[in-house]
Amino acid sequence: MLSHKESYKRDSLEGASIDVFESVVNYIPIFEQIENSSGTIAYEMTPSYSDKRAKRSIRADSLDEIIENIKMIVNMPNDKFILGYSDNPDGLLHKYGTDSEEAKELILEAENKIEKLYHELPEDTLVIISADHGHKNINKAYTLLDYPEIQECLILPPSLESRTVSFWVKEEMKKEFEERFNKIFKDEFWLMTKEEFLEKHFLGYGNKHPKIDDFIGNYVALSISDSIIRLETFLAEGKKVKKSTHCGLTKDEMEVPVIVLEK
Repeated sequence: MLSHKESYKRDSLEGASIDVFESVVNYIPIFEQIENSSGTIAYEMTPSYSDKRAKRSIRADSLDEIIENIKMIVNMPNDKFILGYSDNPDGLLHKYGTDSEEAKELILEAENKIEKLYHELPEDTLVIISADHGHKNINKAYTLLDYPEIQECLILPPSLESRTVSFWVKEEMKKEFEERFNKIFKDEFWLMTKEEFLEKHFLGYGNKHPKIDDFIGNYVALSISDSIIRLETFLAEGKKVKKSTHCGLTKDEMEVPVIVLEK
């Protein structure tokens, strides 16, 4: 969640004076919530580079490792909640695109392995297969460095995501920014004020975290097409453009499968 790197140059930030996750983000992980409310034992299985969020955290860098650990844990006593996260096909989709043979081959392989696992699980087991997002092939990448009329309106470089872009716009240039941005991008990005963005519950429901006002500028633009806006400055080039990505508002990104198998 927190990369400990500078946002644009990606330089490592060492020796932080506070633990931001504990003191600022400050939420109770779902694993702890489950254990506190039900007495169920919660486990997470994630790649080696991931931050640990559960008391019982297992490093698993492939679907095979996830499956082997699931088979071991399900035979232990007590009720259990097990979350296994695989960073593929996401990684392959970013690299090769949604219509690639590489992604298709992995998904078919995963389907066969998960089906085999399901038949080996004990009775009274519920298997839920889902994803945190879909994917969209990218065919156009803009840089705002090519648009001085947009740059003129900004206090800070844009941030967040290349398909959910946050802008800090000068108060006296809001009207100009809206007109100029929409003249260029209106068919590819949906521009709204921060107030509109929050009122439409794009960040969910509930009490607003106090840091939201720091992290989101006074405008947000959401991609409704196959385009991105690169997050870069004159001092730092943006990340390499991926074949496919997410965080926009297209159907391909917003719809995810939810597969439920009950024994």
